[in-house]
Amino acid sequence: MPAEETTPAIVLRARDYAESDRIVTLLTLHAGKLSGIAKGAKASRHRFERKLEPFSHVVLHYRRRPHGQLVFITRAEAADLTQHVLDDDLAKIALGSYMLELTDALTTEESEAAEAYRVLSEGLGALSTRFADSALRQAFEMRLLGWAGFGLEFGRCRICATVNGDNGATVYFVVSRGGIVCAKCRPSLAEGAIKLSSRGAAILARLGVLPMHDSPGSEAAGPDGALALARFIGSIVDRRLRSQEFLDSVLPGATKA
Repeated sequence: MPAEETTPAIVLRARDYAESDRIVTLLTLHAGKLSGIAKGAKASRHRFERKLEPFSHVVLHYRRRPHGQLVFITRAEAADLTQHVLDDDLAKIALGSYMLELTDALTTEESEAAEAYRVLSEGLGALSTRFADSALRQAFEMRLLGWAGFGLEFGRCRICATVNGDNGATVYFVVSRGGIVCAKCRPSLAEGAIKLSSRGAAILARLGVLPMHDSPGSEAAGPDGALALARFIGSIVDRRLRSQEFLDSVLPGATKA
């Protein structure tokens, strides 16, 4: 029998299976994203009680199965991990659901994702202890995209490297280039672009490095900045995230792609 493995994990999604089982997808610190089956999860109050729901932060105990992609989850416990309590606010639930779904979309089964786990944990922690707003959403999007290898450039022109001066000028976000171009370089590009204020671009650059716990209450980029992020995410994710429409309806400042 394969040895039991243990890792901290955050539940991304879960569904009932058969009469008493549960199939769960989690992002782990040590084993990337895992999907597993918890036998008797709906009946066992000792091994799984309320620990395999979305947002749960658990120490996961599991065994790999010789055949099949699902691991066999033997136990899940809160231990001393920080718990993410979001059920007191609709906007928190909406943004938290979006964080889970975006993370799920940008990670693959069992690929190394320790930093993605940390980004998600930090984002949910800020959401749990602070509040939901557009600044936290944009900070999370910037950080997770950076982990996934899509580091967006809002600090300088992608063509001539001129630094964005936050001086009231207009810059242009080009999805295919993953960053802004200045007004001088814009005529040389055939691609479509989203017009941004230099201030909006500077805000996104700052949110990309700001600790997420400090982002709620910070200035967020306006509708054009939100649109730039939404358009880029839409270009790399092959489906519309189901949580996005819900989030856009409850969180002020959102702009649909």
